[in-house]
Amino acid sequence: MRCKTHRSAHEKRRGTRQQRGYDAGHDRLRAQWAPKVATGSVTCWRCGEPITPTEPWDLGHDDNDRRHYRGPEHANRCNRSAAGRKSHEQ
Repeated sequence: MRCKTHRSAHEKRRGTRQQRGYDAGHDRLRAQWAPKVATGSVTCWRCGEPITPTEPWDLGHDDNDRRHYRGPEHANRCNRSAAGRKSHEQ
């Protein structure tokens, strides 16, 4: 956990929500997926396992081109862990 000063610096380095690819188009596509994910019938594009209706999920970008979406994925165990691994490659 970062202190307030370092957390602020970290957020500035990450860029704005829009700079990271989360614009109105992203919001519309996520809203389209939300009712399907809520049924529990959607599988994570990354691991292939079901996303339960109560589980946090993200609309996953392509790992090589953030302009493209791959589909819903588990928020904590797939999407954000993949982002963490990618950030450590740099």
